[in-house]
Parts: sequence; structure tokens; C-alpha cells
Amino acid sequence: MSKKDKKVEIQLSDKQLIVNGQKYEGYVLSLGKKVIGEIAELSENQFAIVKNGNVETLYKKLEKAVENIIENYNLNH
Repeated sequence: MSKKDKKVEIQLSDKQLIVNGQKYEGYVLSLGKKVIGEIAELSENQFAIVKNGNVETLYKKLEKAVENIIENYNLNH
């Protein structure tokens, strides 16, 4: 018996994030009311996945950072 694929809407919204004590423009990925990840834009071509106010991983493109957060969320839930 096969499972049906559920369509899930993930929202990307703007937010100011504090990373290592400094404020940066950034984004929040949320699934309904649950926040699944935060991305800070450190410079023009540097996006950081942020967990607990600390940089976890750096990416050159926003799309790659978003993909990584979604992949990790799907693997863990």
C-alpha cells in the first residue's frame, strides 16, 4: 500500500536576526506556526543558517540554504 504525498506550504518571511551579538537582515522558514529554520544574510553572497544565535553553515546562495533547511527538516520529522 502506497502513501499519498502531502503538499506542505513552507513560508519564507523577512526578519532581523541576531548572530553572535550583531544584527543582520535575514529570513525565517516556517511550516504553519512552527519555525523550521533561520537564515541570516551576512553579506551580498554569504548566507548563514543560524541555530541558537550561532552560525551553523555558510552558503553563497539563498536557495541552497533554504534547500538544506528543508532537507534536514524532512530527514528529522
